Amino acid sequence: MRQRSLVPSRAVACAVLALAALAPAPLVAQSSLFGTRGLGIPGRAQSVRALGTGGSFGMFDGGSSENPAALSDITVLTATFTGMQNFRSSSAPSGSVSGRDTRFPQITVAGPVGRRPFSVGASYSTYTDRDFRVATTSEVQLRGVPITSSDTLTSRGGLNDLRLGVAWRGPSAWNVGAAFHLITGSARTELRRGFSDTTYSPVFQTAEISYAGVGVSVGVLHAMGPITFAAMARTDGDANVDRDSTRVSRVGLPASFGAGLRYDAGPRLDLAAQGIYRSWSAADAALIAGGGTGAQNTVDLAVGGEYTTDLRRPYRRPIRFGAHYTRLPFPVLAGERPSEFGVALGSGTRFLEPRSRREVAGLDVALEHVWRREGTGYRESAWLITFGVTIRP
Repeated sequence: MRQRSLVPSRAVACAVLALAALAPAPLVAQSSLFGTRGLGIPGRAQSVRALGTGGSFGMFDGGSSENPAALSDITVLTATFTGMQNFRSSSAPSGSVSGRDTRFPQITVAGPVGRRPFSVGASYSTYTDRDFRVATTSEVQLRGVPITSSDTLTSRGGLNDLRLGVAWRGPSAWNVGAAFHLITGSARTELRRGFSDTTYSPVFQTAEISYAGVGVSVGVLHAMGPITFAAMARTDGDANVDRDSTRVSRVGLPASFGAGLRYDAGPRLDLAAQGIYRSWSAADAALIAGGGTGAQNTVDLAVGGEYTTDLRRPYRRPIRFGAHYTRLPFPVLAGERPSEFGVALGSGTRFLEPRSRREVAGLDVALEHVWRREGTGYRESAWLITFGVTIRP
């Protein structure tokens, strides 16, 4: 008998575009179970030092990309490269799976403008991560006969944040900054559908979903004795969504508002706390129209510190610690509220030029254990090992 291919092309295209039309399923490869919906799982644009404090130093750290005013802390040309190894275990009502992946979430280059009270910097960081592979089975009616179909949806890619910022070291311990952000990236998707009845040919469809948007951010730092205050605001507007170079929609990106406090508790101990609100619900309508589960606003809270073990050489092996809690924006099931909680430890060292005692390089490492959950059926536990290499030529 000649094989027939029965392809519901509109449904398949919607599944590839929205990455959410398939029923929830266990993650079988790549990234996080909670990155299979919406635009993926948001990245954390922070240096390894900030991650080691649970993210609490993010808005005070010039190596992070959260607050452009923190660039004022960079007074020597500095380049930093960050890598991350992820080991995780995910569970859903349909099963459990373990996996791991390696990625490079942030690169920064920053330095002063001559002898002027300005610093400029450029950075690349992960905006959202959309690497995943999910598998589902369902029963469909073909020519009046129920047949089991097996679908596998694979996505590789994500959205990136390219930032160009400037900061001014003002009088009276006021530092201000501003930055321009280019949001870009793509997700290469593959959908494979097979049938239990071998008289029907398998379906295979590919697409490349690309995104383009722009944003701006402003920030401030102000020192008041042992306490430093930080604040930032950012808006990313809308992003164009293209499928195979054809414009298909626009999706809203969040506005963000954050504030933090840093306290110099003594010669050995530095403490910090911060919170950031993001209006991810701006993407809700576009995602639901594409067959997804929508988007929700999030709050990210972090607290932590850094303890200096050697006052004579404070750059050698400090102990960093902290914790963070955040709501995730894209639920696996509509109406649910996914969340993430994590604890962190970190340390590092700096290398000095023998004669001038000038810092020329550094190594940092952070170890995080995070737990993600949604409702009663979706759980994920992950170990994140992040390393950073800093060079000051």
